[in-house]
Amino acid sequence: MNHRKGHNSAKYSAVVSLRPLRRRIALLSLLVLVVSIGGGWLWSSLAVTESTMVLTTPGEVPYPNLNTNDDIEGQQLPDVELQTIDGKAQSSNSLLGAPLIINFWYSTCEPCRREMPVLADAHEKYGSKISFLGLNMNDSASVAKEFAEKYNVKYEIAFDPSGSFISGLGIATAPTTLFVSKDGVVLDQVAGELTTEKLDALIAEWFPS
Repeated sequence: MNHRKGHNSAKYSAVVSLRPLRRRIALLSLLVLVVSIGGGWLWSSLAVTESTMVLTTPGEVPYPNLNTNDDIEGQQLPDVELQTIDGKAQSSNSLLGAPLIINFWYSTCEPCRREMPVLADAHEKYGSKISFLGLNMNDSASVAKEFAEKYNVKYEIAFDPSGSFISGLGIATAPTTLFVSKDGVVLDQVAGELTTEKLDALIAEWFPS
């Protein structure tokens, strides 16, 4: 009897001594869970995705380590040899003589895809008084040509083989659109997608009839 009683007492004592430890483990697990959930919520709230990034003001970086364009308003276009979609050399100065809109784009850029019909329509509407140029930043000539045909782009598509035109203008994001005077001075630049309404307003502002 004494042996059984002693055995039960030892067992009971062991159970009692484990309860505080189990309670502490449970509380610690709950704390870890709360911190994990809270940290995940905070990260998701602060996380920057491609769909939420908006670059509108040249020279200002809205998020750390995110590239944006140089502020080039008032700057002269660099005299650089570009390449047409047919592989022919073309001086950037040959584009001057009329108001000019230059759109920097590439085919896998989703905002570029969305605004391409807007630019194509604007060219149809204003092409008699304004020159348009699509400066492709990343594609082969065949891909760019297929893309232009898909969106019924009738204005000129060109490339910057040396990279000196793009780097000379400090272009780091796409799409970016420049509004250039007939003398080659950058009047305005827009980083980000253009809507029909916004493009019409900018054309009316910089190239009034």
